[in-house]
Amino acid sequence: MGTRAPLATKTPSGPYAAIDLGTSRIRATLPSRAVFVDRPSALGGPAHALTPDPAAPRGRRPKARPIEHGIVTDAGACTHLTRLTLLEADPGRELRQVVIAVPSAASGNQLNRAVTAVGAAAGRPVRTMEAPLAAAIGAGIDPSDPRPRLILDIGAGIVEAAAIIRGRVHASRSIQYVPERPAGHQMPRVPEHVRAQIATALRHMLTDLPPPLRRAARDGGLLLTGGGACLPSLPGSLTAEMGMTIKIARDPARATIRGLAHACNSPEAWRLTRA
Repeated sequence: MGTRAPLATKTPSGPYAAIDLGTSRIRATLPSRAVFVDRPSALGGPAHALTPDPAAPRGRRPKARPIEHGIVTDAGACTHLTRLTLLEADPGRELRQVVIAVPSAASGNQLNRAVTAVGAAAGRPVRTMEAPLAAAIGAGIDPSDPRPRLILDIGAGIVEAAAIIRGRVHASRSIQYVPERPAGHQMPRVPEHVRAQIATALRHMLTDLPPPLRRAARDGGLLLTGGGACLPSLPGSLTAEMGMTIKIARDPARATIRGLAHACNSPEAWRLTRA
């Protein structure tokens, strides 16, 4: 396990910050200041001079893309990327605390690496919220709802299917993939073979639920979030394969950061984050 960023000796009075570390985009907001930043999750060029990670093997160059499948793979480069993003969001402001979204599939070491990287950039304590839960809250689902709600969060590099119950991820399945980046297209694409796996992942995730919850979850339908939620043929094919109602969240690519922002403003939702 990696070491977490040192805690501040006193709690500052500045704003809370929320950060969504995506494979393709990094999004940050200071909700109390109505500040929002959305930029590529990539570094390079003279303006983004990279500092090598002291913990990295000697001679290894920092990664231009330090986040893969929603997982931080180069802590030093991620710290640099996060620092640039926070400076763009509100230069010179002393933050109170930071919350980040992490994949439900992240291991303890992977989660620790993300917390350490962001903590080093912000100089403040970092809390986490599972990305499907943040996306569900950002899509308008009440975290206190006792009914199981199904979420399919389709990001660049990772797809997560989750059942949310009372503000917790009760069951989840994930698909990691290498996004296609066709020339001339700004947004990465979900490969066809990944689309074919989504219904299978959903079925396996549903089998992880007890039968009564499984029926209730299916009755509630499936909510699509993430940048890949607007794939033209996906809702129709999932409706045919799964036999349930499919809905797409408003502005689905930003559902996760909206959920994190809500946690910054709501003590009840903040209690769903983890240290």
